Amino acid sequence: MLDTISRHRLYGLAAEIRAVEEGHNARVLPDGSILVKAESNPGSYRVFIRRVADGVLWFACTCRSGQYRTSLPVPCKHAALAARRLEREGLARWEDGGWRLRERAQVRGARLLLARTVQRRPVPVAAAMADAA
Repeated sequence: MLDTISRHRLYGLAAEIRAVEEGHNARVLPDGSILVKAESNPGSYRVFIRRVADGVLWFACTCRSGQYRTSLPVPCKHAALAARRLEREGLARWEDGGWRLRERAQVRGARLLLARTVQRRPVPVAAAMADAA
């Protein structure tokens, strides 16, 4: 009998196989989510990185499976395909039965977050007035 972790790993792989066989494709959106569409069926779903726990990526999806399988790191075939897209982009890797964020991606993420703190600093009123003139 398989333990829970082994079943979760196998589910993630099976979900990915189904997504590929059904002709789904994944496209990264400007907000960091991933749009997953099927070429044969109308409609699309958005996949988000829900969290990172112990280096493992946990995904969320707007599909029904994604809504009720929140106890799984990869809740549906759309999330599995999104994870594979992250791998192609060099941001994640399949390791020990889960999708892990690569170190390079962690560094890039930290740099982007740090850069946003500089952009959010208030501009002194005198400097803003001088720039406007």
